Amino acid sequence: MKFWRYSRWDGTQPPFDHRRKEMIDHFMENIMKGMSPGTSLAQMLWEGFPLAGMDFRVMGLEEMVAALEEQKDDLFSTYTLEKIFEQPMEDFRFLLQNEAMKRREIDAKPPPSYDSLPPGLLEKLHSLKAFDFIDDESRRMHDAWQTRRQDIRDLYDFYSEYADRFYGEQELDFDKALALMRQFQELDRLQRKLLSGRLEAIDPEQLRRMLGDDAQTSFNILLQLPPTLSGEGLVQGAGGRLEMTPRGLRRLGESAFGRLFYPIQKDRRGEHQGHAPQTGDLLPDSSHAYRYGDRFDLDLTRTLLQSIPRGATPAGAIALDPDGFFVREREQLVTTTTVVLLDLSWSMSRDGRFEAAKKVALALDHYIRSRFPKDKVHTIGFSTEAVELKGRELAMAVWDAYRPFTNLQGALQLAMQLIKRSGNRNNRVLVITDGQPTAYYVHDELHVEFPETINGLSRNACMATLAEVRRVTAQGMHIDTFMLDDSPVLLEFTREMARINKGRAVLCRPGKLGELILVEEIKRRGGRT
Repeated sequence: MKFWRYSRWDGTQPPFDHRRKEMIDHFMENIMKGMSPGTSLAQMLWEGFPLAGMDFRVMGLEEMVAALEEQKDDLFSTYTLEKIFEQPMEDFRFLLQNEAMKRREIDAKPPPSYDSLPPGLLEKLHSLKAFDFIDDESRRMHDAWQTRRQDIRDLYDFYSEYADRFYGEQELDFDKALALMRQFQELDRLQRKLLSGRLEAIDPEQLRRMLGDDAQTSFNILLQLPPTLSGEGLVQGAGGRLEMTPRGLRRLGESAFGRLFYPIQKDRRGEHQGHAPQTGDLLPDSSHAYRYGDRFDLDLTRTLLQSIPRGATPAGAIALDPDGFFVREREQLVTTTTVVLLDLSWSMSRDGRFEAAKKVALALDHYIRSRFPKDKVHTIGFSTEAVELKGRELAMAVWDAYRPFTNLQGALQLAMQLIKRSGNRNNRVLVITDGQPTAYYVHDELHVEFPETINGLSRNACMATLAEVRRVTAQGMHIDTFMLDDSPVLLEFTREMARINKGRAVLCRPGKLGELILVEEIKRRGGRT
């Protein structure tokens, strides 16, 4: 007979699939925001993350450190260290008085007086170390304090470092102060370990004792985070050298696509299918009765369903008739080249613009490569200059804080080169930006310029970019521009691009970018949303 024993999950057990997926999703979301794998992992460890499937929020190291600091602050505000050495001092007075009384009884030489001893407690102990006590009680008391020299030394060090920070009213004797010191030091040591990131040096049981069950559970989950990522084959390396694996890069694209597409799919449930041009995907009813001259691509299911009502042959087989044949409809397939121009200039760091734009680029890249492998898809990142972002470069892309200008002209030139290289006449260039051009080339020489006025135009850069739009339009490029800023000057520039190219100029918020671009791309290629 088999038995199963159930207990409260404390984070040490291997995570369930939905929990592991949530951990990975949070990691991927950070990558989409522009973090490196190492930074993404560090952010999750430091700030924590929610596990919606468990209705539980994983405490990060920052929260644990703050909770420990709060406990230390409570100690500071509750206690005072002003009188922690009064007890041993009084004991010394008492034992010397007792010893003096005993010696007077036997007419022996008196002991040293309390006031004649050195001022410090340790110094008093040292001066009496060789003294031969006659009174038994005085000897026992003296010997007891001699054995506690290290406690006195430790408490002195603690007092000298922290006395000024304890401002409460509750007074402590020596032993209670010693207990307080050890409690404070335990809090401080644990806090330092958390801050150092040496998680393997931390005892989860100690964490539970000091911060509670949720902290222990959270810590156990944090310990599982690095091996979960590496065990799933998403990352390799360690620490600051953590890198995405090819499998991790594919998972990133899948995650970006899923985060954009599936929420939109739920929102659009019940809407009518659009009339976007078909690209060869087959729907269940995309077949018709065979006509002479049709390609004989038999729809076997509909053919058999049409033939069954006729009955069987004498041999028991289904009677087929040419009039009952159904063949599939297929449109002529064409290949296309899609190029995403992703603005990496500094201004894209605001209001979630870069995250939204990068997520769309990753999702489109994944969708086209996985569903239409014969098509070409490229992403070009442009700030002061333009560069193609392939695979890992796209996954690790982040807005450029050091080259803050916007060179749309250079991005269009590079896009045209990629389109010509692909050999496809069908192309689509998607520009995702939030600013006007401020960089351009003149005979291969790079120029940059600031706008003439606040909210004004960079005249030369805009003229050079519009001239480039005319050149690439004449060569067959189709441009759709998605503007993430509603400045009138930028909108006017975008409209002028659309007028020249006969493409679209769309003003949109970052949160709607995925719906505007990804859903349209899927519908354009014949998919359903």
